[in-house]
Amino acid sequence: MSEYQYHEWQTLERPLTATEQKAVNELSSHIDVTATHASVTYNWSSFRHDPINVLAKYFDAYLYLANWGSRRLAFRFPKGLVNVVAIEAYCDEYHTNIKTVGDVQILEFNMDEEDGIEEWIDERGVLSTLARLRDDILQGDYRTMYLAWLEAMALESGGYDEDEADPDNFFNDPEPALPAGLKQLTPPLNAFMDFFEIDPFLVAAAAELSPNLSSSTQRADFALLISRLTRQECDDFLLKIVNSEPGAVASLRKKLSSFEKPKPSIQSNPRTFGELLEAAERLRRAEAKRQASEKRKKHIAEMQELAKREVQTWQDVENTLKSGYTASNYDYATALLDKLQQLAEFQGTQGNFDIRLQALVEAYKGRNALIGRWKKKGWV
Repeated sequence: MSEYQYHEWQTLERPLTATEQKAVNELSSHIDVTATHASVTYNWSSFRHDPINVLAKYFDAYLYLANWGSRRLAFRFPKGLVNVVAIEAYCDEYHTNIKTVGDVQILEFNMDEEDGIEEWIDERGVLSTLARLRDDILQGDYRTMYLAWLEAMALESGGYDEDEADPDNFFNDPEPALPAGLKQLTPPLNAFMDFFEIDPFLVAAAAELSPNLSSSTQRADFALLISRLTRQECDDFLLKIVNSEPGAVASLRKKLSSFEKPKPSIQSNPRTFGELLEAAERLRRAEAKRQASEKRKKHIAEMQELAKREVQTWQDVENTLKSGYTASNYDYATALLDKLQQLAEFQGTQGNFDIRLQALVEAYKGRNALIGRWKKKGWV
């Protein structure tokens, strides 16, 4: 299997200048560059520069995908605009981290699947959707961070058996602060789950105690809060915004938020990751049982309907086989017989089906292509 690597960067707060576009274009002979975007694909070679340094210098969001299982997503923030202490509570040594690069801060999600990617992801448009999570994080919405923590723990648990685990290992690690709204995931959050293949049952287990956004959060009254800014502060923020200064809007929101009283924490007693795994398995079993029940109900309905047409269906088999020696006729007749066998099993009349089938086998034993199909079914 050939190698495949895809890198993509996007600007979110300002376009690249002509000089910056030229500099990015010179990073690779394969790279495609616009004022807001750059991407490069490799099948046999690799990008010769540190993509995170490229992000830190020119862009606001970065995505990486390789067919052997590596997936990365990273955001750039102007220094001082995000709550590093709050974010670090969701980080670990290998999969999620926030670091300072020059005068910016880089938040990176790095998830590797050792067995490769189970279902290939169409990378086109993915970063445009995921990039919207950057603004969530700037505003203190840490659902992205919590989902990343779940996936990091799941990846680490892949090679361990909880029954044989050391009491000090990650199965007993408590969850970080549980954000509101895990039952109300946005399209970008769902895209984040899809991109990193996060177990939906694990997320559902975590969401059981997550309060709804509508009852736990309120939209800030920015009109009231803006009135508390001084004339000089208003002028300073407006100048930054019209000059497209990176982080200008986020900086204004942060200042306005500082006027609000901090919301009291509603975090319940944190669960351990092992408890979340158990809850996820419970939900998985419940869903499997529900699907089996739905499948059984559907099968019963189909058999009851087929029973009304049983005589006609046997006649359709005969008419189809008499009408010609084509492959399509043989396929259609065999499909009808397959349904009739299911009906016999449902009604407990397998003996009658066998007698009628053997009569057909005898009548058409000279049609090798037809009999070959029935042999594959185990009817001959």
